[in-house]
Amino acid sequence: MDGVKIGLDQMHYAILTNDDASGATYGQVKAIPGAVTAKIQPKSNAATLYSDDGPSDTAISLGEVDVTIEMRNLPTQVQADLLGHTVDGNGVLVRKTTDQAPYVAFGFRSRKSNGNYRYVWLAKGMFQVPEDDYQTEEDKPAFQTASIVGTFVRRDYDQVWEAVGDQDDPGFTGAATWFNTVYGASSDTTPPTVTTTPADAAANVPDNSYFVWTFNEAIQASCVTSANFFLMKGSDGTLVNGTLSLSGDQKTVTFTPTGALAATTAYIAVATTNVKDLAGNALAANSVTNFTTA
Repeated sequence: MDGVKIGLDQMHYAILTNDDASGATYGQVKAIPGAVTAKIQPKSNAATLYSDDGPSDTAISLGEVDVTIEMRNLPTQVQADLLGHTVDGNGVLVRKTTDQAPYVAFGFRSRKSNGNYRYVWLAKGMFQVPEDDYQTEEDKPAFQTASIVGTFVRRDYDQVWEAVGDQDDPGFTGAATWFNTVYGASSDTTPPTVTTTPADAAANVPDNSYFVWTFNEAIQASCVTSANFFLMKGSDGTLVNGTLSLSGDQKTVTFTPTGALAATTAYIAVATTNVKDLAGNALAANSVTNFTTA
């Protein structure tokens, strides 16, 4: 006997990195802990043709799909991913007016009364900056959960807006791997590429410059560490002290030295093959840039 939906858990998201005739690719699938509710509201537009003094035909088209999700808490890194914000080196969420939320996929599962589950992926949507309410503690505890609203549309690649798998259907066998990738996504196996500022072999670089790696696609925020991005003197390999930051679109890494660089000195900037794009593809080789200060 088919079950009735009674639960919600396993909320996930993945950033959409490409959506065109060549395919739809996504970054790493990540979990959102503490699912409370998920409300999906498709909007339809209907038109009726009248002829011979009466309605004779009708047409319905699907518009955008409003999605509201509520969770126990909205972690800082999840907010940064969903809304295009930045988490700086001090673990602080920094919001700018220029931040642009990326398209993402959103998935979850719903437990049913018979113990089976229904699995869902929404293919392409964008979330809005949420309201943030605070309330003083009173004599009776009041849970202050977090919610966020998004608008979803169909993928350009294949016109899909939602994929649903239900364990009550005998033909559905994908429960164990549902959250490994976004359903219907193309496989991204292309390594990222990078350019640098200053460029390799640059001379007379001002000693107050910062160093920038610019990738052709978003990279994983967890890869932006001093072990994977560093600047050192060319003569003896002494590391330069400084801070790293990642842009909101996760394509640009900036190293800002703590102090001025030494004059007329050779430096080497390195990004290692531990740097990966959102699909898990690593740089094909270390990026090594040599430059000399003025």
